[in-house]
Amino acid sequence: MKVNIVVDLGFGDSGKGLCVDYLVSRNRVDSLVVRFSGGHQVGHTVQVGERCHTFSNFGAGTLRGAPTYYSEFCTLFPPAMLAEAAHLQHLAPRVFVHPLVAVTTPYDVAYNRVTERVKQHGSCGVGFGATLMREAAGVCLHTKDLAFHWIMAHKLRAISDYYRDLLTSDAAMLQAFESELEGIDDAQFIDVCRAAFMLMTVSHLRECAEKFQALVFEGSQGIMLDQTHGLFPNVTPSNTTTANAFLLLSRLELTLTDPVDIYYLSRCYQTRHGNGPMSKSTPVILINNHNEANRTNPFQGSLRCTELDVELLQYAMCSDSVYHPDMPLHKNFLLTCLDQRPDFNWKTLLPFIDQNGFQNTYGSYGPTAENVELMHSL
Repeated sequence: MKVNIVVDLGFGDSGKGLCVDYLVSRNRVDSLVVRFSGGHQVGHTVQVGERCHTFSNFGAGTLRGAPTYYSEFCTLFPPAMLAEAAHLQHLAPRVFVHPLVAVTTPYDVAYNRVTERVKQHGSCGVGFGATLMREAAGVCLHTKDLAFHWIMAHKLRAISDYYRDLLTSDAAMLQAFESELEGIDDAQFIDVCRAAFMLMTVSHLRECAEKFQALVFEGSQGIMLDQTHGLFPNVTPSNTTTANAFLLLSRLELTLTDPVDIYYLSRCYQTRHGNGPMSKSTPVILINNHNEANRTNPFQGSLRCTELDVELLQYAMCSDSVYHPDMPLHKNFLLTCLDQRPDFNWKTLLPFIDQNGFQNTYGSYGPTAENVELMHSL
């Protein structure tokens, strides 16, 4: 069994989709892409030939036929999954889902949006964080529940009451919440959930993994947004390090044919989409970025870009190393978007590369797996 783990060293948006697609194409065996954090708020862009797609509800190996596994550390939003599946229907994407994946509801989305307008923490406004916090409070809705109509109806009422209780002391916020829910119907949402459920195979990872020769663990966001290591309050309520991936691996008791390969990603400049501090303020001049997937939106605003901060990369590496188990590991570094800064000298990063013992250092000079080049090896 071959294992790859893909994580972002920054605030996200470093090219995880590109990296996963590259690994699936290079593995040359049947690969399973394992989502080990995040939900439908992710946007992992992949280009294969003339086809380009930004994945939110399926793994970034889908264009190459690799199925997706949703671990219990993820969330999913059935309407979004159903819509993306329709867009990808010619590929007949396969998705396996742990029975305890948390399900986002319109109530989570509404609460997220009304509170984000006040707090402005940098949320995407799609209910990911609200879902996880609701789950932590014991008000749960899981993928296994989607098969049971009466259970779903009861749980949706409980979720609705939960949020209204949270907002009961703030009349303006409660009114905004109700406005967000205009046109939302529980019965219709249940029907959509049941349709999305038909796309899924509910399964534990162990049952799926044994059918494949390679696992590609696809991370979300970036280590600088991690709930433990990021800068509160502008963080995500999940683990964006390798922690979840190694926990899942420890449960599988696999026979590994090679050391686990971790791929750490960064653009050749610092980015942040959403509110929160950036460690550098020097602007960068970019070219060839007309296809930037991170669009301006009402909750995150526009993508901010500044000079790369090597010290911040080192902090992220230090934070992630806490979770490395006592097992053979190969660390690799992928520096992306080099085509957007032709004057960037990647060799200035050699002290950072050597300090962290990266087995291989790659650079991407375009949007496809074919644009990834090996630049340096130990």
